Amino acid sequence: MTPQQIQNLIVSLFKEKESFKDIGLDEDYFDLGVSSLTIVGLQIQVEEQLGVNLSTRDLMLLSTINQWVQAYTAKCEELTSA
Repeated sequence: MTPQQIQNLIVSLFKEKESFKDIGLDEDYFDLGVSSLTIVGLQIQVEEQLGVNLSTRDLMLLSTINQWVQAYTAKCEELTSA
């Protein structure tokens, strides 16, 4: 997948959740009160679609949609270049 496709996928999955309907790509979702359970649920959905895995611990250090896009793009690029 291209970086743009990864971004589109992640954004669409986040925006399906009510708590993310109006969130900006660089807004801290933990500051908005989003729970860690919601984040883990999104992680599972993203990883099923992309076929890659990141550690939940590492993802919990990321608090914006753009940070997720960057992390998953890097992981996908790492796997395709290996």
